[in-house]
Amino acid sequence: MSGMKKILLLVPVLCSCSVMMASRRGGTDIETIQTIATRADLLALGATPISETTEDGKQTFLILKNHGSIVRAAMHGLLDVATGFLWELAGTPIEAYLSERKSFSIQVTFNNEHIEKIELL
Repeated sequence: MSGMKKILLLVPVLCSCSVMMASRRGGTDIETIQTIATRADLLALGATPISETTEDGKQTFLILKNHGSIVRAAMHGLLDVATGFLWELAGTPIEAYLSERKSFSIQVTFNNEHIEKIELL
């Protein structure tokens, strides 16, 4: 098999960056956070403490927003096939922008490691 044929066979594999970027799931949403009960649950969701716990039991956390979508990944795949993988020239930068680490902050009031109150900042 010639070198050019090998390269052409690899194009779909190498050019599916936007599909992979769109399909990566991660982060959480405020509705999920409102259902947890302890500091351990909060940390398990990937919350990062950005302040020390105050005397009144309050602490601020940074949380990544939900990202990734199977529907968006499927659309990128269809557009790749329909355009002979030229869509990657637009799709990859779009996904790079959408996948930037976007987050929100919350202030949590604890009582002996149990969550009493959660406030969105």
